[in-house]
Amino acid sequence: MTKNGRKVHIVLDDFLPCKDYRPAFSSANGNELWVLLLEKAWAKLHGSYDRIISGFAHETMRDLTGAPAFEYSIADHKDSIFAKIDDAYFYMWAMAAGCDAKTEDEKAKLKELGLVGEHSYGIIATAEVTDADGNEVKLLKMRNPWGSFEWKGDWGDESDKWTPELKEQVGFTETADDGTFYFCLEDLIKYFGRV
Repeated sequence: MTKNGRKVHIVLDDFLPCKDYRPAFSSANGNELWVLLLEKAWAKLHGSYDRIISGFAHETMRDLTGAPAFEYSIADHKDSIFAKIDDAYFYMWAMAAGCDAKTEDEKAKLKELGLVGEHSYGIIATAEVTDADGNEVKLLKMRNPWGSFEWKGDWGDESDKWTPELKEQVGFTETADDGTFYFCLEDLIKYFGRV
């Protein structure tokens, strides 16, 4: 890992914090262990799990990889944000989007929609489709790093916007609560503040 431009070596033991026999914080997609170990190393670098709550995804990515990282305000780039995300997807860059909520009321409204305020989501893929009404729709495949709790609105797992043809076109095959969901560009602009 790097911290403040310097390489740092982290030594881990094999104990992981659990609650009710499950990992207490992050979870992987399946039986992967690397996510939990990476989170533990990150927490150790900062002194505790408590000190890694919140923050900015681009700073974390820079520290974990040593690679340059950029943050774009969605409000400042509404017309070009999808193109920036699509380009990053083409180059296979790691991406995240930060969900905004400034008050407890806003956080509660987001929770009803299946989103977590002041939380980062991984952006896995982009897709452009034509919906049943003939409208071009720009979609983002996103993942809640918790591995559960998903978007319940348009283009979510249970959305009536999906047709079998559209599911096949984007490779959408499951509706399990695994933290992965699709989200349209308009909702990204409405509920997220940064990429």
